[in-house]
Amino acid sequence: MGELTRLQRKREKTRSALLNAARGLVCERGHDKISIQDLTDRADVGVGTFYNYFESKQHVYEAVLEEIRFSFNQQLTELRKPIKDPATILTVTLLYSFQQAQDNEDWRTFLTYSGLGSDHILHQDEEQCLSDIRFGAQRGRFKVDNVQFTSSLIIGMVRHVSREITLGNLSRNSMQETTRYILRMLGLPDLVAKALVQTPLPPIPASKKSNEIENQADLSKMKGFRS
Repeated sequence: MGELTRLQRKREKTRSALLNAARGLVCERGHDKISIQDLTDRADVGVGTFYNYFESKQHVYEAVLEEIRFSFNQQLTELRKPIKDPATILTVTLLYSFQQAQDNEDWRTFLTYSGLGSDHILHQDEEQCLSDIRFGAQRGRFKVDNVQFTSSLIIGMVRHVSREITLGNLSRNSMQETTRYILRMLGLPDLVAKALVQTPLPPIPASKKSNEIENQADLSKMKGFRS
């Protein structure tokens, strides 16, 4: 892919400014006390410019969550890189996804104040989950009759359990219990599944994009304090 043109760079800069404005203002005031004028003032662009990028405040809030999700996926990719065993890959992915759904402060804070609701859950990409199940089945690590159905079932379970933990209806122990159940469902013996879920997660490397987003958020906060 070639370098961005000057116009493309300008558009990316403007879009980023609007996203950073939304991040800062939502956490400072809450979604119901922010107007589009507030967003464009913070981003230092005209009101009309906003509609070149987003249809409404809700759409810009959803775009902020997608940016956080992008960082989550980058970190997950780095975490998975050195792992070769399909069962370990899936275990690390599930536990990390559960953990981040509950402990990712950027995600939880923005979701709380944006008014978007608990339907937005951090979880593994569906295509990646499908690929993981297929890989494990091909290697003989998983015993699966229908890869597509099994993958959909796992994604649904992860979403449901994450939401229930967030709402306080399930304990955090449910993260390991659910992962262990999924591994058993895929044909692993219970002792093996138990050992896998009790293995500590490897250190999480910080991605370049994640650092850029954090720096942009800090600058947005500083700008907010000065205004």
